[in-house]
Amino acid sequence: MNYCLHSSIASNYRSDRHRYLLPNVKLLDNHQLIDPVAAVYERDMPEYQGLRKHVRKGILDSIATSESLKGVIWIFTDSQSSSKVGSAAVADYIHAARIRGSQLISVVLTCAEDENIRRMKSEQRGGTKLHDVDILLEIRRMEDLYRFGGNAELELDVTILSPIEAARKIVDFVAQTAMQET
Repeated sequence: MNYCLHSSIASNYRSDRHRYLLPNVKLLDNHQLIDPVAAVYERDMPEYQGLRKHVRKGILDSIATSESLKGVIWIFTDSQSSSKVGSAAVADYIHAARIRGSQLISVVLTCAEDENIRRMKSEQRGGTKLHDVDILLEIRRMEDLYRFGGNAELELDVTILSPIEAARKIVDFVAQTAMQET
């Protein structure tokens, strides 16, 4: 069975180290889906969400039906709220996993607020990623993070973990979840 790992990121964890711990894996960072849309529309424009959905579904449908990518383990980074828009985005990931015949494993990374702010302010963080502390704090206080629930979801506090420590815990969880499926 193939696996799709959906990682809800609540901190600034991005690393290519996953390639050392998981064989035949590809990472699709949510900003690879957001940035092309942000180049065309501002987030508050009415067309923004429609184009985001179109880009996301196009990529996910391509991955789900590709013969060339069948053996690849996919890691998707994204953080969605349980709102109507967020739930619809999550449904796109679930649909792609079903078409592909893959188990979707959710990993929710949490981080203490002060550490989240420190990481967000890092000079390594570029592009259209969030840099506004006030928006971050509003999101943390007001938005209800979408949860898949069940045995195929791990919540991991990464406040004091290095990226490699977090990756090892995730790999262990994926292996354990995979054994339960067989």
